[in-house]
Amino acid sequence: MHIRRLIFTSWLSLALLSGCRTCTEVAEPEIVGSPRFSHQVHQALLLLRERDANAYAIAKNYVGRIQQGERSGMWAYRTPPTYEMSDRTAFYSLTWCAATIAHDSFHSKLYHDHLKAHGGPVPDEVWIGTAAEKQCMQHQLRVMEHIGASQREIDYAKTQQDGHYTKDNETWQDYKKRKW
Repeated sequence: MHIRRLIFTSWLSLALLSGCRTCTEVAEPEIVGSPRFSHQVHQALLLLRERDANAYAIAKNYVGRIQQGERSGMWAYRTPPTYEMSDRTAFYSLTWCAATIAHDSFHSKLYHDHLKAHGGPVPDEVWIGTAAEKQCMQHQLRVMEHIGASQREIDYAKTQQDGHYTKDNETWQDYKKRKW
């Protein structure tokens, strides 16, 4: 019994020292942006924590930073994994902000789950592109139901669930054209 406790304590210490983002006690993502942006994102994370514990756990474990930016997108390969969020996305509504955090954290989950299982490099089609987008939209729609998103928002998200707004092999130029 004492040996098991010692092994577990050693493992936990090593995990914490190595910055393990998949441990059960992970801090919320760092929020980088204006005070207004930071407040909105913090409120969105609270909404996820209160109404969808699974989505909140994914966000905590697979996103290390949520950063205000010109457009929205997940940088899963950065240290820490960073969700860049535009003002248009953040301030559309609190529920939309929370839903997009859930959506992009799922992209990061796809990336990191593959990395853990197979090592790197992670092929793009695992975590971005149309097939990945469909998985992330399904997750987002489930979360939207749990957090009380408006029917208008849910209906709009349903029109996006096939991932048609993205494409496989998206280029940097394609990313820079985003309006969200």
